[in-house]
Amino acid sequence: MENGASSYLRFLNGDKSGFTDIVREFKDGLTLFINTFIRDIHLSEDAANEVFLRLYVKRPKYKSQFSFKTWLYTIGRNTAINYIKKYRKTVFTDIEDCCYIADEKDIESDYIKGEQNLLIHQSLKALKDEYAQILYLIYFEELSNAEAAKIMGKTSKQISDLIYCAKKALKAELERRRENGQV
Repeated sequence: MENGASSYLRFLNGDKSGFTDIVREFKDGLTLFINTFIRDIHLSEDAANEVFLRLYVKRPKYKSQFSFKTWLYTIGRNTAINYIKKYRKTVFTDIEDCCYIADEKDIESDYIKGEQNLLIHQSLKALKDEYAQILYLIYFEELSNAEAAKIMGKTSKQISDLIYCAKKALKAELERRRENGQV
């Protein structure tokens, strides 16, 4: 049983610290994943909080067929879709860029890494939602193709094709930015 699942089981058995552990471990990643759908960091934070509130109040049953993270992100995906329906008439603005915490060792290389990180996040925002979501799940959250397929409601073949197309689109977007002097 992985850490998230064991923490959830502890929580279900009455140990409130299990829930605290889940929030600490998954909140940031879940918020950023939800943001690939909603594209508003503040609404994404609200949606992530709603996911954790649902866990706390309703205590849904976790089946260990998939990892706890996959199960949690599936709930997050469904919550994000509900938020999109709810706030459809709202005009969304670009999200604030993620901050990069500089390492004290080499400020220059950290600055370059931060710029590259920013460029990748900005380029992801320019892609189709589906492409940004799959790249985020596979490369940032390091989920397997099977776990990403479960979260996105697709087959393994569709995920493989989607990864290929998303990487191709990201490469084209990065090249476009380089040609326009944005790199």
